[in-house]
Amino acid sequence: MNLPLVLAAGAAATSEVEPYSGWENLGLILSKPDNVPILIMIVLVSFFTYMALRDGFKNDRLIKQGRKQDILKTMQE
Repeated sequence: MNLPLVLAAGAAATSEVEPYSGWENLGLILSKPDNVPILIMIVLVSFFTYMALRDGFKNDRLIKQGRKQDILKTMQE
């Protein structure tokens, strides 16, 4: 005897409910109040990492061009 399971709302337990996709699930997790500071931290760390790498590559180009003395000038601008 194989009877369907009946839920409290009266709907039978079938595969009618689609699971969240990856992006929807990520959005649900990140929008919870406990996770908002973590999201802000990830954005800030990414931004400052980008800025540091950008300046590092500029300095490397100056060194390759033989203008090592100009690095301090460009940093002070």
